[in-house]
Amino acid sequence: MKREASPSIGVVGAGRLGTSLAAALTAAGYRAAAIADRDGEAGQTIVRDCEVVFLTVPDVQIAPVCAALPWRAGQWAVHCSGALGIDVLAPAARAGSATGCLHPIQSFPSRQPEPERFRGIVCGVEASGELGSFLERLAHDLGATTVRLEGVDRALYHAAAVFASNAVAALAAAAERTWTLAGLPPETAHAALSPLLLGAASNVAALGTVAALTGPVARGDVATVEGHLRALAADPALLDLYRRLGAELLALPLGLPEDARRRLAALFDARGNRQ
Repeated sequence: MKREASPSIGVVGAGRLGTSLAAALTAAGYRAAAIADRDGEAGQTIVRDCEVVFLTVPDVQIAPVCAALPWRAGQWAVHCSGALGIDVLAPAARAGSATGCLHPIQSFPSRQPEPERFRGIVCGVEASGELGSFLERLAHDLGATTVRLEGVDRALYHAAAVFASNAVAALAAAAERTWTLAGLPPETAHAALSPLLLGAASNVAALGTVAALTGPVARGDVATVEGHLRALAADPALLDLYRRLGAELLALPLGLPEDARRRLAALFDARGNRQ
C-alpha cells in the first residue's frame, strides 16, 4: 500500500525515549502529535487512528503491549529495542501489519524531551520493503544515519552499545572508588575526574581508539603500571578490573617495543599473580 509523504505517526510509551522521539518527529515535519503511555485507552486509540505506531516501552513489555493493541492490515508497527528482533511484534504481523525496528544508538537520560539527541547519531534499522525505506528516510530526517540489522547478532550488537554507554558509568564509579582509596575526599571525585572522562570520550570520537590513547600503557611505561598494581592490591576487585582493561588496551596496535609489550602482558595476566 503506497503511503503519503508524511503518514500519521503515534508513539506508545511516554517515557524518555518516546517523548524525545515524538518531539524530534514533530520538529522534522512529521505528523507525530499522538503519544500515550503503554496502559489505558489512549494507546488503543493511537493504534486505531495512526498509520505508523512506534512502541517505545521497555524491552520486557514490548511483547505483551503489542499483543494487547488492535493492529490492522496495512499498518506499520515499529519497536525501538536494540536487543530484540522484529519477531517480538508477531501479534501485529498476524493482524496484517508490517513490522520493523528503529533503534537509536543513543542514551536519553532526561525526563524532558531531547529531540536534538538524534542529530549525528546512528540508528539501527530492521524492516523489509517500503517500511525499511521509510525508516531509513525518517532517521535521515532526524539528523541520523543508519545501519541495517538484518542478519546481525542482536545480543552482541546491543552489548556493543552497552560497552560504549552503560559501561562508561561503571568505569567512572571505579575511578571514584580508586580516588577515595587514595585518601582523597569522596565528594571531590566527580568534579575532578569528569573533565578527564569527557576529554577521553571526545578524543576517541574525534581521533579513533588508538590515536586517542594516552597514559602508561600507550607509552609502554612498565614501572608506572607496576606501581598501580601494587597500590590496587588493597582492593582486589579494582585490581582485577585494572588488569582486564589493561589487557584490552594492550591488544590494540600500539607499536610498543616487544620487551615492554611482553612485560605489560605478564603484569596484566592475573594467572601469573604478579603485582
